Amino acid sequence: MKLKINSLVLGCILSCSALMGQESSLESSARKWITENSSSLGVQNFSQFKLNFVRKSSSGETLRFQQLMKEIPVFQSELVVHFNKNGGISYTSAESFKKDIKEINVIPSFASSDALAKAHQASHTKGRITHEETKLYVYLTDSGDTKLVYRVLTSSFENPGSWETIIDAQTGEVISVKDVAYYYKEKEKNPEKKSNKKNTKAKKVLVSGTGYIFNPDPLSKMQAAYAGQYVDNNDATNASLDAARTLVTIPELDLTAGVYKLKGSYAEIKDLETPSTGLFTQTSNQFLFNRNDQGFEAVNAYWHIDNSLRYINQTLNIDCKPLTNAGILWFDPHGLDGDDNSYYSNGQLVFGEGGVDDAEDADVVLHELGHGIHDWLTNGSLSQVQGLSEGCGDYWAQSYSRSLNQWPSSSAAYNWMFSWDGHNEYWSGRITNYTVLYPGSGSIHTRGQIWASALMRIYDKIGKAKTDRAFLEGISMTNSSTNQQSAAIAVRQAAIDMLGTFGFTCADIAQMTQEFNAAGYILPAYTCLLAVDEAEKKNSIAIYPNPVSDILTVSMKINKDEKAEIYNMEGRKVMETTIGKGKNTINVSHLQIGDYLLRIKGLEVSTKFIKK
Repeated sequence: MKLKINSLVLGCILSCSALMGQESSLESSARKWITENSSSLGVQNFSQFKLNFVRKSSSGETLRFQQLMKEIPVFQSELVVHFNKNGGISYTSAESFKKDIKEINVIPSFASSDALAKAHQASHTKGRITHEETKLYVYLTDSGDTKLVYRVLTSSFENPGSWETIIDAQTGEVISVKDVAYYYKEKEKNPEKKSNKKNTKAKKVLVSGTGYIFNPDPLSKMQAAYAGQYVDNNDATNASLDAARTLVTIPELDLTAGVYKLKGSYAEIKDLETPSTGLFTQTSNQFLFNRNDQGFEAVNAYWHIDNSLRYINQTLNIDCKPLTNAGILWFDPHGLDGDDNSYYSNGQLVFGEGGVDDAEDADVVLHELGHGIHDWLTNGSLSQVQGLSEGCGDYWAQSYSRSLNQWPSSSAAYNWMFSWDGHNEYWSGRITNYTVLYPGSGSIHTRGQIWASALMRIYDKIGKAKTDRAFLEGISMTNSSTNQQSAAIAVRQAAIDMLGTFGFTCADIAQMTQEFNAAGYILPAYTCLLAVDEAEKKNSIAIYPNPVSDILTVSMKINKDEKAEIYNMEGRKVMETTIGKGKNTINVSHLQIGDYLLRIKGLEVSTKFIKK
């Protein structure tokens, strides 16, 4: 049903064309969806939408529309529309759309250069500046005020982290200052520190080499517990730890003027933060370090980053590279002033040295890379709602380590995250057989275990390649406000959209649905009939009007009274009633505005509707 909307809204929606080279033949269909749903979405008459990102993939085509006010982007606000391979809309995401912003003056009174200087002061920039950027946004404050602001990102050598400073563009007031880097574990107020250890115009060539790494860590390879010869011991090596290394081929090294460097098509070593341990360049392509050498962490991190990104881009053929640094991921194997933590931010990975050196454990390296993958696939719209991105990082690391088939499924370590860096005297690590049901509670790292565990149970049922592909394709449809419930729907939808390709079968969809539901997520019912026309599949249940304000009518074949349950998108049941031959309407007028799932329990049929 088409909705009546303000003509100014329609004009704004239809007049803002794709910019920055992003084009899609499906843009008009996506804009039609926005127009028809503008009332339920809460689109204001001053809002514009710019198509700023198009991603074409094996699951279909995803279009991202940035919300604008008088050509100024609204901070972290977009509408996402995904089309399946048949050109039908199979998934939409509007959680991040800022329907509460008010129209304001968007001409700044405070200079961007002054904002940058103020941000460096407010965020305590110290030492060499390694990154800085300033952008103008319309911003919704925590108190609900709409303001024109500068968002300034700064990083410096002697002040670890990626610092975001929000500055009022009219008054110069500093609204907030915070570290927006994504850390693999909770930051400590006073972390234990470990003592620090030890331009040319020539033609550059990429060559191969060899190096020693832990794959993924010494305990997993040797089937050993953290004890005896297998302890950190302040980074000292011994015969057992040396034997736990793996000699690998390094596909790409930069060779310039006879000097080899850890740099290739996907990653490059950088000295981004203190301690300054160098770049470990050498005159040989043999990077053969013991784990007590600082160069070992550099090689270990480089190889695992490069190997993982090659798998995504070349094996799975999914385009996934940083949005910055010309598509090259920068990493510092020794940073954070030696603290026991690591982080991802803005196309950079930085690893700490406290306890077990973080870059010695592939789980840490790939967890942080998982944040980057999440960031790049969503065009910078990574979500930490309910710890979604923490769970994504844990899954990506565990997906790799489990594929090595080192621990038997009966071993506790089979489900351990950070088997070398954690589960020891330094910290307790995490697990991927977490049994708490969604939505859970606690920190983002704790709740992320729900998401990672559900994905790993799917992994055990349908295999690594299909789970990885569905995860990557599904997460690319999400936005900065997506919760785990919506992400589960997106990942399954990606698999549905790939049915008949890459080995995806109806049995796979059933397994995914079963495991997601068992984890506490509520997924719409789906009848998997590959040979059935799409229109016929939708005839099992119909509801109208949708969006609905008060009375929802359910149209389907029901021979007896059935229990009808309504869930919000966090998976909480908010209403229960009965429908049948004599009653096919549900009064939903008391529900809050938003997206819901209607589930006919006895028939195991579900569908999504919007309350306006």
